[in-house]
Amino acid sequence: MPESTPTHVLTTEAVRWGIETLGARKLHPTFVVYLYLRAQERAGTLSEASATSEELLSLIRMPGNPRKPYYFPLISRGQRADGLLHTFWRAQNIAGSWSPGSIHRQQSGAWLGTDDGRYNMPDNHTQLALDQMLFGEPVSALALGAYFLRNDGFVLDGAPVADDVITGFRSKFEFPLDTESDFQSLFTKVGPDFDLDWFEPYVEPVGLASTGEEDESV
Repeated sequence: MPESTPTHVLTTEAVRWGIETLGARKLHPTFVVYLYLRAQERAGTLSEASATSEELLSLIRMPGNPRKPYYFPLISRGQRADGLLHTFWRAQNIAGSWSPGSIHRQQSGAWLGTDDGRYNMPDNHTQLALDQMLFGEPVSALALGAYFLRNDGFVLDGAPVADDVITGFRSKFEFPLDTESDFQSLFTKVGPDFDLDWFEPYVEPVGLASTGEEDESV
């Protein structure tokens, strides 16, 4: 069955707000790996997870810096008062610090890896993530969604609203209704204190639309 055609995408203003909001607070960088691994564990594919997975790296890949292809506003050290930092740009080897062995040697999040080089998801992972990666303070799911879903298309009925971002975030990272307790432990729905257009109509890139006619030049 063909996928539905997206109707909307996030606005640049929404993505920028998400970046500034995440960058303004202390967040352990490995939290994004936790979200990825947690989704893999729920899907029963944790043993197939990889630090070089396209699913993981696409979350932080950003054009604009030839030497550093990843842009990552989750930081646990440094000054954050300026909002957007040059240190958000990360080099190609960022995946190396997310391998099971590397994670297992970290002070925070070591429980995501094992001594024998496998990923791990302990039963109390939600509390561990809250304590060690969010430093005891839930993070805005709206801000995470605005950043991590910046390249995603949304199929929306009616006028788009901020809750559509949260719905998309919950779908992408496997937080259905039966995980409400975990969701409320890790996330808030806090948004900006000003009016913001979250979505704009999706425009199909030139050259990708089908004409319905076969190309006879091949």
